[in-house]
Amino acid sequence: MAQRLGLGTLSARVIGLSALMTLAIISATFTLTYIAATRILEQETAEVVAAELRGIVDSSDGGRNLPALVATIRDRAVGESEAIYLLTDRNGAKIVGNLSDWPENVRTDGQWTSVYGVRAPNGQDIEIGAVAYVAPYGTRLLVGRDLRAERNFQAALIESGAVALIAAVVLAGVSGFVLNRLVMRRIGDIDSTARAIVAGDLSTRIPVRSGGDEFGHLAVTLNEMLERIETLVTELRTVTDSLAHDLRTPLTRLKTQIQRGNDAELPDGARREALGQAADEADRILSSFSAMIDIARAEAGAARDQFTQVDLSAVVRDVFELHQPLAEEMGVTLSFAEEDGAPPKVSGHAQFLAQLVSNLVDNALKHGASGGAITMAVRREQGIAEVEVADRGPGIPQDQRAGALRRFGRLDSARTTPGSGLGLSLAATLARMHGGDLLLEDNQPGLRVKVRIPAVG
Repeated sequence: MAQRLGLGTLSARVIGLSALMTLAIISATFTLTYIAATRILEQETAEVVAAELRGIVDSSDGGRNLPALVATIRDRAVGESEAIYLLTDRNGAKIVGNLSDWPENVRTDGQWTSVYGVRAPNGQDIEIGAVAYVAPYGTRLLVGRDLRAERNFQAALIESGAVALIAAVVLAGVSGFVLNRLVMRRIGDIDSTARAIVAGDLSTRIPVRSGGDEFGHLAVTLNEMLERIETLVTELRTVTDSLAHDLRTPLTRLKTQIQRGNDAELPDGARREALGQAADEADRILSSFSAMIDIARAEAGAARDQFTQVDLSAVVRDVFELHQPLAEEMGVTLSFAEEDGAPPKVSGHAQFLAQLVSNLVDNALKHGASGGAITMAVRREQGIAEVEVADRGPGIPQDQRAGALRRFGRLDSARTTPGSGLGLSLAATLARMHGGDLLLEDNQPGLRVKVRIPAVG
């Protein structure tokens, strides 16, 4: 799928959202940092000024010794230090200090304030953080600090923050673009696969680029779903073809028998025989359709809301007792074995489970009766309830077992045997309905069919 970067595309929205979120986070962080740093600097400056003021006052006997006060200020107000001092008389005339004159709008209440003044002797305008109060003898004293270094630090902080902000936004945009490319490539895989399937290629699968991330897990899950869909569609096509092929013969026989029964010249006995055979053919056709309906119901999950805890041994025992007379009539020894201890229980539908086991026994009687013995068993192994039906007939070759589980799947040797080829297919479907599976194994000789369903408790 081609990557588009228009303003209305998901790609543009992802990149823009990443940049905006980064801008908001960095701006908030920088603002809080700037405010905290400014407060700390102002507090430290105020503490330094307060300490200098205390030192000046203490050195001049509380400010009452004016000569000592003047001498102290003169000693400290030398050079280009950041300290600012100014002592004036009651008329505002400068007595001593490194400011040219008393700044405007300065309160003499001893509170911290920020004002502008002219520094002496160079006449430079500076911003001052200071405290001022009325000293003894009507003089006014101002002690402060030159705030140029603090303002330079704040400007550098703003400049570095702006650079970091721009870099973060650019990096967020680039990372959003790269991440979006990775995500859109995965979405493109899904899109291209879906388009191929829509075009009729059901064998297409989503590439699994990495099985460890979320997209890898999603691709595996979707591929399993597509595999199941392809299987169902293939089975549907097979069912359609097989249904047309396998029902053609019984329908032809049914038509023939009906025509014979409709022949007025046919003796009454032959007519009744023809109509009886027609009824038998109709029963076989109805049986095939009934089995297909059962498969459709099982695959649709019918009656799953009616699942309860079922004693699997009791279900198999009932099927055994139901088929034992028929097996005796056929000269087949039908036996049932179950383990000692608590019988395995499964979550399921008793009627469907009975139908599953009954299909397996019917299949064994139809195709494995020549071996003379059929065994049924129920056991539990590591949380799995297992039902086994084994015969000693011709069995199913390993390369044909998958085909035997498909709908209307019949071996060539079984074409002459009455049946629809839906028994094992329905049994496998019912096993999947109960969360289990059906396995075909070699009984040496014969066929061993195992149904494994998760046990309860």
